[in-house]
Amino acid sequence: MTKISVSLEDDLYRRVREAAGQEGVSGWLAGAATARLRSDALLAVSREIAEQSGGPFTKRELDEARAWLPSSATRVR
Repeated sequence: MTKISVSLEDDLYRRVREAAGQEGVSGWLAGAATARLRSDALLAVSREIAEQSGGPFTKRELDEARAWLPSSATRVR
C-alpha cells in the first residue's frame, strides 16, 4: 500500500469527510478513484463501439444502456 498526500478545498474536504463516514476519507477516496477508473474504461469502450458501428449512439441505444447501467443517469453535483 502506498500512502499519499492530497490537497482539497475546505468545502470539498468537509463534504468528502461527511460522505465517508466510518469508511474514512482514505477508503472513500480509494473507492471514488476505483469508480472513476471503471467509468473511464467504460467510456473508452463505448467510444470504440461507436466508432466501429459508424457513428454516435441513438437516443434509443442510450436509453437501453441506462437501463442496464442506472448509475450512468445519475448527475454529479
